[in-house]
Amino acid sequence: MKLITKYFLIVILFFTSVIVGQNIPTKSNINYDNAFEQDFINFKSDKIGQTKVEVFIQIPYNSIKFIKGDDGFYGKYSITLSFLDEKGEKLFAEKIWNEKIFVKEYKTTTSKYTSNISRKTFFVQPGMYLIRTSIDDKETQKELVRNVKYNIHDFSNNVDISDIMFIEDKMINNDSKTIIPNISRNVTNQHTGVSIYYEIYSDKKDNATINYKITDSEKESIFNETVTTKLDSGVNHILYTAKDTTINLGTYQFEISLINSDKEVITESKRLFFSRWVGVPTNIEDLETAIEQLEYIATDDQIDFIKESSTKDEKIKRYMEFWKSKDPNPTDEDNEAFDEYYRRINLSNINFTHYNKPGWKTDRGMVFIVLGPPDNIESHPFDSYSKPYVVWEYYDLRRSFTFVDVTGFGDFRLANPLDFDYYRYR
Repeated sequence: MKLITKYFLIVILFFTSVIVGQNIPTKSNINYDNAFEQDFINFKSDKIGQTKVEVFIQIPYNSIKFIKGDDGFYGKYSITLSFLDEKGEKLFAEKIWNEKIFVKEYKTTTSKYTSNISRKTFFVQPGMYLIRTSIDDKETQKELVRNVKYNIHDFSNNVDISDIMFIEDKMINNDSKTIIPNISRNVTNQHTGVSIYYEIYSDKKDNATINYKITDSEKESIFNETVTTKLDSGVNHILYTAKDTTINLGTYQFEISLINSDKEVITESKRLFFSRWVGVPTNIEDLETAIEQLEYIATDDQIDFIKESSTKDEKIKRYMEFWKSKDPNPTDEDNEAFDEYYRRINLSNINFTHYNKPGWKTDRGMVFIVLGPPDNIESHPFDSYSKPYVVWEYYDLRRSFTFVDVTGFGDFRLANPLDFDYYRYR
């Protein structure tokens, strides 16, 4: 699925400035998710003791409020990106900048397939950081916040490899080489292979043996190739495509290993990427988990029918046929029910995850997924003679649901009986 259009292309000039964790739940509105993509790439820098970190932030147009002007529609937002210590207390580096988008047609402003991309370069000392990204819509004052723990590499070895950058597209002519980064690291065009860019840093000219490997979530190898190349002293810019790969829906790891004459690994670089497929919600990363998450919309028999498939291809086919049967508008490209259901799953995981229990499995997650966001929320964290609790009200149902923090550590359980239709997802 291409998220970058002809209106906004961020390109990378190879030989000038090549540009290219675990998510921590943060301040978030229950009615929307942090709908943006970001990527951080470590490169060696000329600054002693510092690493160059290329930062990319991709905002879908449908996450921004556009205002009609005389000649079209305008959207404005600001980005604050901060490098803090692991606890988020000490600030090491920060940049704040504004973005302005112009489009001529209204339908473009609501597109989830069209995006604006920002790029900034930071020079930071190696170590573990908490990177905080805050996006503020100028019109609505809506704030999207994401915190990610990220390790800045130390490129002090005689031979080293940068981070892997996945490529959305590349254009090569006689004078220059331009690549467009795949910020989401979602690989959909499998017939063209998996394309990457990376750098090898060497203190001398040498011959090198490089092994490329792709493994699935079960550590099974699905691609393996070894090539030899000549390294120059300094920075070596390398484009590579892993062809003839068979990639199903799921999470994968791309591995690059530099091997010496004794067949020992000198240095390596590893990066996760995803295969989410056109027509499948982008927050689905694993087929088995996605099937388990059908709990609130499918019957046990329907789920068992999908799980009992004899092959993975058959399982995928049955899973997609289930969602096709739920499509309210089969004649268009989008399946609104499919998208909305997993959007609620994602929001539940953002807002309600409790220790090792994912948000979609919690009581609040269950009600949120089945009924959607409540019309009103009343919080009672400090009432006398009672445990902390919240009340969700659904006006059209004339129902309210009370969730009590039974342990005092954010473990909210549904207090009133679950007497609405369990599968009446709406």
